[in-house]
Amino acid sequence: MPSQTLYIIGNGFDLHHGLPTQYKNFKAYLKTVDTEVFDWVDTYIAIDEDWAELELALADLDTENIVSDLGNFLVSYSAENWSDSGHHDFQYEVKRVAAGLSGSLQQHFAEWIRSIAIPERSEVANPLSNLETDATFLTFNYTSTLSKIYSVAPENILHIHGEGKDESSELILGHAWAADARPSLQGRLDEDADTRFMEAMGILDDYFEDTFKPSAKIIKQQAEFFSALRSVTKVVVLGHSLSTVDEAYFLALVEALQAVPTWTVAVRSHAEDPDRAACLTEFGVPRESIDFKLWSQM
Repeated sequence: MPSQTLYIIGNGFDLHHGLPTQYKNFKAYLKTVDTEVFDWVDTYIAIDEDWAELELALADLDTENIVSDLGNFLVSYSAENWSDSGHHDFQYEVKRVAAGLSGSLQQHFAEWIRSIAIPERSEVANPLSNLETDATFLTFNYTSTLSKIYSVAPENILHIHGEGKDESSELILGHAWAADARPSLQGRLDEDADTRFMEAMGILDDYFEDTFKPSAKIIKQQAEFFSALRSVTKVVVLGHSLSTVDEAYFLALVEALQAVPTWTVAVRSHAEDPDRAACLTEFGVPRESIDFKLWSQM
């Protein structure tokens, strides 16, 4: 019989269990393993001090500053020191930055996730006493906390963005700024623009595509999971921020849930209730269906 309870798991769940999985922890890790990429994030991405909104911030690449800083590689064709060998220098340098902030950053992120040790249940200060281990779990985390600490069967868990312990699993990290809502940098240029500059803008366009979280594609790939949620009568949210970067998933969930289930959200303080309720109602959850409980009650 399909489970009637769905748990939605976010990073707050791992933090509750003592795992150092905040983006500020990734920031510290990256600074030790790749100072160049770290400096590029610090310089070219509009991000807060703790990198708390890293995924959203990936959409805020300062392309104008990149072009300005690398402008010395865009030597005029009429300059005395011009050489054919330098025709691609500007594009090469722009690509180095773009690739560092997309591919290299995501590679380091995966390495960091896989380096995080998950404690034994006996080492957790406040394990959850009411977790239904036979329920269905949709986790946005990359860790195996559910299976390691609570012995939840793997077939009950969907790691929607990949699982760290599976070396073959792609870990999805990205913004939600879709191409149809994002003006092309290359498309803004006049036809007679410098070819080198036009190619560089194409490289930066590719960056936004490479760092985009393809939620619609993932939802389609997981259609069987979503269609199996029709029998769910209770949804429990543990540690998810309800950020707009994952809005597409919540919209798909609300659409998939045939009945109108109760929604219980774990909070550290009831001061969080209004903001969490606003997020869920924005996703289409009726306010009267939402309840809040402290983590100590979960």
